[in-house]
Order: sequence, then C-alpha cells, then structure tokens
Amino acid sequence: MKPGDLVKVSACAPTDVESILDIPCECFFCCGNSNRIGVVLSPAPMNSWNVMFDCGMWRLDKFDFARGDAEVISEGESQL
Repeated sequence: MKPGDLVKVSACAPTDVESILDIPCECFFCCGNSNRIGVVLSPAPMNSWNVMFDCGMWRLDKFDFARGDAEVISEGESQL
C-alpha cells in the first residue's frame, strides 16, 4: 500500500444486542455517515497508514487488511 491508494472499509455487522434493542452502531464510520472509501495519505507508526475518509482521518493497520475489514480498491499512480 502507498499514498494515493483508495481503500474501502467493510460495513459493520449488527450485533444481536444492537438488533434487539434497535441501537445504532457507534463506530467512527457509522456515526460519520461515511461511504467508507478513503485515500491513503501517509505511513503511520506501528505498521499502519493514515487514511482520509469523507468523515475524517482514520488510521488503518495491516491487521485490518489481514482480517478483511479493509481492502485496497484502486492503486494510486506511481510518483516516479
């Protein structure tokens, strides 16, 4: 992954408690009514990346991608 890449974060799966009590998800993306697509801005500490989404900046790490919670949907152009 590199700056300029577009990434998409998976939608939240409602928990049983949220479904039963009709409680909305309180995650960063749901609260920001985000489309969950962001552009990678720069590397961040601890094997992570700063990503700008429509609702603000969030940090994704390699485990988000390994678990399938995030994926690169378009690679930015090389800046050579």
